[in-house]
Amino acid sequence: MSDSQPIQRTVRLKIVQGLHIRACSGVVAIMDGFEGRVQIHYGNKSADASSMFDLMLLAALPNSELSLEAEGEGSELILDQIEDFLSHPSVPQD
Repeated sequence: MSDSQPIQRTVRLKIVQGLHIRACSGVVAIMDGFEGRVQIHYGNKSADASSMFDLMLLAALPNSELSLEAEGEGSELILDQIEDFLSHPSVPQD
């Protein structure tokens, strides 16, 4: 399958604190090295998944439905990683 078409997925945010600073930091860390583009949509807001500022502005609450959209080589893998991260109740500690 070609990664030239955007890939979309829906995920339920299970992190109990919602999309807070540590969770946003985790998403940005997952994005490190990915050459493509990932957008996360929540309600009428949209964020670049590599931007901590954009992600914080989403202010997504626990159990929210998020739409993920990725373009570029490795899109399936990056969405798998982000989906896995957001789907667990707690954020791993450093």
